[in-house]
Amino acid sequence: MNQIILIALISIFFVVINFSNVMAEDFTPVGFKNIASEKTGPYKTTLQISPPEPIAGPVKFALVITDSTDGSGVLDAKVQIFAEPEKGQKQYTPGLNSQKFGNVYIGMLELETGGVWTIEAIIESKLGNGNVIVPLHVKERTRSANSIAGNILFGVVILVFIFIPVKLWLEAKRVR
Repeated sequence: MNQIILIALISIFFVVINFSNVMAEDFTPVGFKNIASEKTGPYKTTLQISPPEPIAGPVKFALVITDSTDGSGVLDAKVQIFAEPEKGQKQYTPGLNSQKFGNVYIGMLELETGGVWTIEAIIESKLGNGNVIVPLHVKERTRSANSIAGNILFGVVILVFIFIPVKLWLEAKRVR
């Protein structure tokens, strides 16, 4: 029984070590969220985003691409990722292969404002062309107006910065 468990663990270890392609439906790294999973052209794709609830600022995209016919990872694709707000300039980043997983293409964009953005990933390889288009709601970045604890901490810090100099001045005046 122990030998069977040991063999199973060793087999799993070698599978993990030699795992060069990621199956789209099985892979969501920590800190990412799947926002689209679909067949587009000759590809099966999963578009992921980090942070899972995007706020205006830097946002990372990961696109997992597999061949829809045999499920093998697509390692030689040219991936372009675009983000366009309702009003404003369209942004672009190339999708670069992950070092660990060759069929995961990663790009980062600075989504400057809150609102609805249109995310488009264009894929080109020897298999053909495909694209993924997804709407994305981005929250506005604020100084946490609804965070009572943050506002209380801010007030305490201000009071400390006022209290300590006044206290030292009064002590110095009393000693004279």
